[in-house]
Amino acid sequence: MTMTDIDTIAEQLKSMTANQLQQLLSATANRDGSAIKARKIRATEKYFRHAPKPHQCLTFENYRDTVDYIHEIGVDRWLTERGSL
Repeated sequence: MTMTDIDTIAEQLKSMTANQLQQLLSATANRDGSAIKARKIRATEKYFRHAPKPHQCLTFENYRDTVDYIHEIGVDRWLTERGSL
């Protein structure tokens, strides 16, 4: 979105009446970020609950490779492959 687009939208909003703005706002989905944030927190907690710690691996390279692999495929798929989910 360019500044011209933003300026055009701003001009359109300025020209709307209070009723039109109210209709626009009621028709626009208002997202409450709490559900999104909660999902992200659950995913982070799952990762730290199941991901290996450096001292649990034979070498640091092994740990790093495992963590990189988890990041590539996702925690749920990694747990499924391990048979832990």
